[in-house]
Amino acid sequence: MTGALMNAVLLRKKRDRQLSFDFDFTADAKAIDILWRDAEEGERRSRARFAQNAIKPEEVAPEWQSWRELLGGPEEVRRFVERAMSRLDAPLQQGRKGFVLAHLGALPVSLKERLSARGMRGTVKLAFEEPPPAGAEIVTRSHPLPATLAEALIEGALDPDSSTVKPLGRQGAWPSTAVSRLTTVALLRLRYKLTVHGRKERLLLVEEAGAVALGPDADRPVAEGKSARALLETEPSGDLADLARQRLLAEARRRLDAALAGSLADHARERAGKLSQDHARVRATGVNVSRVSVEPVLPADVIGLFVLVPAGP
Repeated sequence: MTGALMNAVLLRKKRDRQLSFDFDFTADAKAIDILWRDAEEGERRSRARFAQNAIKPEEVAPEWQSWRELLGGPEEVRRFVERAMSRLDAPLQQGRKGFVLAHLGALPVSLKERLSARGMRGTVKLAFEEPPPAGAEIVTRSHPLPATLAEALIEGALDPDSSTVKPLGRQGAWPSTAVSRLTTVALLRLRYKLTVHGRKERLLLVEEAGAVALGPDADRPVAEGKSARALLETEPSGDLADLARQRLLAEARRRLDAALAGSLADHARERAGKLSQDHARVRATGVNVSRVSVEPVLPADVIGLFVLVPAGP
């Protein structure tokens, strides 16, 4: 009996029934689908807003060129470093493989301490063009060496009495072959009130440095910007007596006082108008930026004054 019962239990075929679970994902699937579509639409709007292909190169080329001229390139950086190091009695030494050697130990103590704090000391290999030779540092305008040199020279020019380096002159007069008549070159700091017209209006104070060359009457600029600075690059053809230099500078200062309310004020207004046009042109390309208006702050600040006398035959 027991054997028969065990055989019946163990050998009997069971007919199991497959049960199903009641998972109702319909509502969750709809919610996920909505979130996905919202994210997709947001990404589409973001790409449309920041799409670079909406900007045509020819439309922003003037701004790019202006920035390039303002910041300068490798040639300008090299010229500044070479002249600054020579002025501080630590001229660069030309290497054999396209690099130069900067002997930082020959600089004044104050400059050596500044550079040491930035990780530069001793003699270093420098290059101004890409790609740099092996073992040489590439020097751009933001490199510690030109940045530190510029800081020291500007501080010395603005406060020569407390400067630890030989200060730069902020005024001078000399004969030059670059001019055919008496010319005054003024280095200016131009300041502007820049108003950003957005949801919340913002007022910013911005500034730029510039150069303007004036004729004998100082009634209008004869050269501006790069062309005015180029006049100062020409080597002097001689020297002037101290009395003659002082007289020329005194007369130039009198002319400049009148020009600050006349031709130089007009120059500042023209620059403000050009900056407004630059902002408007960028905005017209489709870039999502607010409207900007620019107003000059007058009078301009004169930070340098140089008189060029036509060189004699």
